[in-house]
Amino acid sequence: MNSWHDWVGSCVRRTARDAAQVAMRLVTVLAVTAAIPAVSQEKPLAPRPLADAQVLPAGPVGSVPSKLGEKDATPDATKAPDKPVTKPKSIALILPLSSQALGKAAEAARAGFLAAADFSGKEQFEARVYLAEDEAASTAAMYRKAAADGAVAIVGGLTRDGAATVSRESSYLPTLALNMPSDSARDHANNFFYISLSLDWDARLAARAAAGEGFRNAAIVHSNTALAKRIQDAFEKEWIKQGGTIAARIVFSGNLSDGPKLKAAMGKSDAAKADVVFLAADMPVARFARPYLPQGLPVFATAQTFDPRANTVENLDLDSVKYPEIPWFVERDHSAVMVYPRPQEAMPTEYERLYALGIDAWRIIFALVSSAPSAPAAEKGVVSSKPLPTPRSNAKQPFAPIDGVTGRISLDGNHFMRALPLVEMRDGKAKVSKPAE
Repeated sequence: MNSWHDWVGSCVRRTARDAAQVAMRLVTVLAVTAAIPAVSQEKPLAPRPLADAQVLPAGPVGSVPSKLGEKDATPDATKAPDKPVTKPKSIALILPLSSQALGKAAEAARAGFLAAADFSGKEQFEARVYLAEDEAASTAAMYRKAAADGAVAIVGGLTRDGAATVSRESSYLPTLALNMPSDSARDHANNFFYISLSLDWDARLAARAAAGEGFRNAAIVHSNTALAKRIQDAFEKEWIKQGGTIAARIVFSGNLSDGPKLKAAMGKSDAAKADVVFLAADMPVARFARPYLPQGLPVFATAQTFDPRANTVENLDLDSVKYPEIPWFVERDHSAVMVYPRPQEAMPTEYERLYALGIDAWRIIFALVSSAPSAPAAEKGVVSSKPLPTPRSNAKQPFAPIDGVTGRISLDGNHFMRALPLVEMRDGKAKVSKPAE
């Protein structure tokens, strides 16, 4: 009996000891399990974006950055941290791309501007396009938005009114208009500049070229359109400035009866004194007028009279006529021209000129920003209390000339002037008679 009780007692003691060991193991497992985070079946929350001014340095793969500004908690923490990744500064382009009347022209200029921006790379500056609905209030609003967004320079103003709008908005930011402002009140303001494809300028260059060849008495043959009259007026002013005189002014509208009248008018005493003719008319009218001019008499014109894509037969009627033209059309193998891509889609000649202007606009504003003092970036909705930098002085900081696709570009005051090669039509083909100076 005692042995039975002893055996039972030993079993009870062994069972209690085993239970205690099991309990200790269970406590250990529960403690370990509590240290492991639970796995959620919900989608993880998106990481919280950093503020614009906060850029985490890029550490080695596998590193775990601690608080911002502290060294990484890795064995490589002794290494110098990499430079923070910074976005390139933006150059704003404001164009009336939403305008029904100006949209296609604006798109051509935009395409050229972006083509040049892509070619120069985006490490330092990148182009940012702002869509305006017009060249007045909408352009002004986009100008202010671009400045608030931190743009370092602004390009805009496709028309003369648009150029006047951006001139009024310009302050410390270098600003380039793509036309001559209709309002000249701020033409000479610091940091405002403009370039233009105006045929008025081409007429002035034609007058200088004719005077440079020694001619002094000009007969002007012009059509009745507003553009032709404007070109005529620009030529006359420059011609007189160069010391020339006007022998005769003859209207030629292109009617069938105008041919004999032109021939008769050129035979009159005053016109007979002319040693050169300036032709202000578009290509169809000019082709009709040219055979009625005295044979051997030198003739000058502007690009209005020619179509760069016209075939040889069309150009034969205009043989020996001289005119200034942009390198984009007549110097395609020039190193400064051939590096830029042609438009991806065919466009009218006048739009392709704007494409070329867009290329030069990027090159000009890039050069201006590179030489201008840095302006403080404006915070959204906040007016900076910091003093603005000294505006770029056009007189004290000369601009190095650029061999552009719209001419050799130099700065005179606030006007970027384009020197053009002089072209002569020979056997139906345009040949450079004199390079741009």
